[in-house]
Amino acid sequence: MAPTRAVIIYNPTSGFVRHKSGYVATMIELLRANGVEAEACPTSSPSEGADIARRAVTRGTDIVISHGGDGTVNEVIQGMVGGAATLAVWSGGTANIVARELGLPWRKEELAPIIGAGRSVRISLGRATLAGPSDRGDFITRYFIMVAGIGLDASVCREVSPSLKRLSGKFAFGVSATKHLAVWRQTPFRLTVGDRTVEAAFAVVANGARYGAPVVLTPEARLEEGSFEVFALPVQERNLAYLGELLRCRRDGPETTSGTAMRGGTVEAVSDDEVWVQLDGEVAGRLPARFEIVPEALSVIVS
Repeated sequence: MAPTRAVIIYNPTSGFVRHKSGYVATMIELLRANGVEAEACPTSSPSEGADIARRAVTRGTDIVISHGGDGTVNEVIQGMVGGAATLAVWSGGTANIVARELGLPWRKEELAPIIGAGRSVRISLGRATLAGPSDRGDFITRYFIMVAGIGLDASVCREVSPSLKRLSGKFAFGVSATKHLAVWRQTPFRLTVGDRTVEAAFAVVANGARYGAPVVLTPEARLEEGSFEVFALPVQERNLAYLGELLRCRRDGPETTSGTAMRGGTVEAVSDDEVWVQLDGEVAGRLPARFEIVPEALSVIVS
């Protein structure tokens, strides 16, 4: 029987491994021992992961392995939608929420046999159509696997220092969030799910349950289901109140906050001012935006 063919798309600058090419080479040997012939494909620019994935899918690659953080996974899936290849997620970046959601270990010695076994499930993806990050007035369409964030968290993502992110990982987001709350200007937007519209200053449109350790805002969201779970916080009296609401979420659950929970397959958000949007932790663009669920859009390796 012919071996399973795979490519490893990895971000050489993400995570804390200094000699990543050697680290990936070791994984290739482990995969070979489990019946998988893999090729290493490092990225050199933010958009290259999608191009590499698209070429791999076109030539009939069986498994596309994303090695990096959630931003790398997000880039890779842009080139996989509509193809027959299966996604495998190998943790190696700042945040690794997708891998945790799928129950995949970070240690390559544990992950290689799981990839070799080839057990997979079909999951839904989110599709966002939104104003691009430039001022040209163009609209873009991007897929996301875990979550779209509107308002506060997208604004925080814009302020994270790339060098601090590389050196300190998730700590960088905490530093940025703490500093940003002191100067952030709350900008309300209108969020519509089905026949319900609410005003918010922060919202998540979730395809999966995990948002950011240790906070869970959408505990009922499931990747295999064909709908979003949406959580929206209204404008608060002062910025620090958002921190209190998130701490309350962590301690007692989102239902104890002033937030609104909704569920639906289509979400629309508009604002009279500039409001930013992040997809899987990477700033993607601005409102207005439309989010649609795409059921059974992708096969993914699971443990």
